This record gives sequence, C-alpha cells and structure tokens, in this order.
Amino acid sequence: MKGIIGALLSLLLLLSLAACGTKNYQITTKTGKTFTTQGAPEYDMESETYRFTNEEGQEVILNQADVDVMQEQTK
Repeated sequence: MKGIIGALLSLLLLLSLAACGTKNYQITTKTGKTFTTQGAPEYDMESETYRFTNEEGQEVILNQADVDVMQEQTK
C-alpha cells in the first residue's frame, strides 16, 4: 500500500513539474491582434515566420514583419 501511495505522489510531483516547464507567450501584431501560444513559438529563418499553436489548439503562422511584441507569459 505504501508503494502505491509513493508512486502516485511521485507521479503527481512529476506532472506538476512538467507543467511548470512549458512557457507560453503573448504575441501582439502590428495591427493589434493578440495571440497566446501553447509553448514557445518556432521561428523559421528561411521563410521569416513564427509558427505556434494558439489557445484553441489551432496552428498559426505569422510573418516576422507583422509581429510587434512577443513576451513570455507569467503565471
């Protein structure tokens, strides 16, 4: 019984630490539209675009020239 409880507590701790490791960003475009990412956006140097998944789970691609502000979200 103690082993099961210990394993469950370890799993809970691991999941809580994994959630803290994900960084979300708020991106504001020059037109004023705001996006919140799930995780860090990926930058493609060849196409000069940012690719990320928004809060609704949709993939978004923005041109670098259209991005005004990108900042990490604090929890």
